[in-house]
Amino acid sequence: MNRQQARSNSSTVSIADCLKVLKQHLHLVFLSSLLLAILGIVGVSLLSNIYRATTTILVDPQKIPERYVASTITTDPNARLNTLTQQVLSDSRLQEILDKDDLYPEMRRKKSREEILDYMREKTKIELKQTPQPDQGLSSFSISYEDEDRLLVAKVANHLASSFIAWNLKVRKQQALGTTEFLSSELQQAKESLEEQEGQLEAFKMKHVGATPNELNGNLQALSRLQAETQSNMDAISRLDQERILLTQVRPTEQRDTTSLTERGRLLQEKRRLESELWNLKRQFTDTYPDVMAVTAQLKNLNALLATMPETPANSTDSFDTNSQVRLGLIDKELQRRKQQQASLQQQIQSYQSRVDSVPVLETQLAQLTRNYETSKQNYQSLLDKTFSAGMSEELERTQQGKRFTVLDSAKTPGKPIRPDRILFFAGVLVLALLLPASLTVGVYLMKGSIKSEVELKEILPFNIKILGSIPPIVSQADLRRARLVTLQTVMVSIISCTALIIFLFKVRPTL
Repeated sequence: MNRQQARSNSSTVSIADCLKVLKQHLHLVFLSSLLLAILGIVGVSLLSNIYRATTTILVDPQKIPERYVASTITTDPNARLNTLTQQVLSDSRLQEILDKDDLYPEMRRKKSREEILDYMREKTKIELKQTPQPDQGLSSFSISYEDEDRLLVAKVANHLASSFIAWNLKVRKQQALGTTEFLSSELQQAKESLEEQEGQLEAFKMKHVGATPNELNGNLQALSRLQAETQSNMDAISRLDQERILLTQVRPTEQRDTTSLTERGRLLQEKRRLESELWNLKRQFTDTYPDVMAVTAQLKNLNALLATMPETPANSTDSFDTNSQVRLGLIDKELQRRKQQQASLQQQIQSYQSRVDSVPVLETQLAQLTRNYETSKQNYQSLLDKTFSAGMSEELERTQQGKRFTVLDSAKTPGKPIRPDRILFFAGVLVLALLLPASLTVGVYLMKGSIKSEVELKEILPFNIKILGSIPPIVSQADLRRARLVTLQTVMVSIISCTALIIFLFKVRPTL
């Protein structure tokens, strides 16, 4: 029980004991560390070098200001950020480079096309650089390619850049051309629609020439003029009738039938008055107005009464004197001319009146036709402007003056690898080579069940048992010779190993 408590209460091994153990096995620890260091250094030296080549592509803005030529190719900067990597690393572009340079021939015999493309995609890195204003998108981006072949990485990086730029120019030209073709097609349809609307409007104006709403004022003025001429003509006819009646009434007393002629003359004069009154009423009212209907009825009765009375004989003017006969002849001719003129005026008034009456209906039809025509005209003009702008944008893209990508720095063959960092690995190998053998030696020493010191023995033994003394290690001459031989062997092995390592590092596998 006391021994168990003593063991549990015993102190840990001191550093002096550990150093003593290491000193006792120094040659073994040294050779183990040397072997591990050499193996680690050779292993690190055999690691494959990874090279990286980078090309920088500048997002070149449009050379001509957009206020002069607006580009038809508009892309969201955020969308470009999201799709740029997929565009550069698409299967078609990687496959094109893979076939053009015949890359990875050994890998192509062992792996599928998709695996090789994924391998190339993993080796490619794209770094995006935005402008100070985030809403303006990219200012430049770089394409990097990593591989073990230092001559290959620059070639692949430059091929990726040139392939992407060529593809971008081609796509922009196709987009500009597609926009121009679409607008040209729409413009042709708009032109046909506009010509159709123009034809309909022209046909309508030709069909209703003189009756269109824009000629209403002219028609009203012409109608007023004709009505004034009609009234003036009726007044002239009335005066001629009165003069004719007066001339017929001044015939000699012995040769005229006073009662008959006076009555007929009075009726004729009354007829002229009623016709004049009817005309004045029609100028103000319609045919269904009561006064118009009353005067029309009176005139109809008067005409019927005149029809029952005997006409003046044709040779009745023979009883007049020569002057009266000449005057009556002139009056008859003038009355005939005036009546013909009156009929012509009435016909013209009816024509103009129908034009004025049709204005509301024609105005609605003309407004609809004009509205459709103006809409088609505005649409055609808008499409014409857009087509012209799209044509300029297409020409801009064709001459590569639009917004495009430009290689700022081409990829160059790298002079040194980017990894592995052999200096760091060498340092780690040396530290591990020194610590691992020493740790194993001390660990083995601690794991042994032997008593390692007088103090440990005292802690194990009961308190009533005393230690009489201790015997130091006995070293013989044979042990000394054996120790010298081991030391010599260790030195020789170290020299040979270090020499071989130096030759390997500087001749066989130069790494520094």
